[in-house]
Amino acid sequence: MVKFGAEKIKNFKGYKKWLRYFFLAVASLYWAYIAITIAYWYFLELNSESLDKVIINPVFLWIVMGFFLLLEGVLFKKTKKAKPEVVSIYSNRKKTLIQISNIAYIESRGDFTLVILKDGSQLKNSVKISDWENKLGRFLRIHRSFLVSPNDAILKGNNIIVNGQWELPVSRSYKKKVEGYFMQK
Repeated sequence: MVKFGAEKIKNFKGYKKWLRYFFLAVASLYWAYIAITIAYWYFLELNSESLDKVIINPVFLWIVMGFFLLLEGVLFKKTKKAKPEVVSIYSNRKKTLIQISNIAYIESRGDFTLVILKDGSQLKNSVKISDWENKLGRFLRIHRSFLVSPNDAILKGNNIIVNGQWELPVSRSYKKKVEGYFMQK
């Protein structure tokens, strides 16, 4: 009841949400008291003199119910499969979806950019390299014309080798940033 109620309450906003949480807490407490009374009656043959032993602290009941809800959440947690991160671009007048993990590097060539994939294929598009840098936050800018996937890059002198296939220059203005990144890595 509590789990179902909490899922339904998530859709509300403002004071209605908190009012429903309050009613859910009161209702769950009521049902806990009913369950305890029935259990005492069944197992201990409840009589009127032992009724005060049945009614216990409501905060304790909420803690016990919270523990079992947490336990249920841990034991029966549904794991969501991580969807591969995808970016969409227009290349050759078609909308193309690219998995970010398949991008080796991005090269700027004046008024267009080339997205070079790990398999060697190229996609031409009109997105600026600065926009790519904002879109792909974990990619590393090594030159005003190059943005590389740092997971597949190796620093070798003044160049970066990407995916073991391409050797790209590191500009003087980005040299310290690139070296700092690879020193942390």
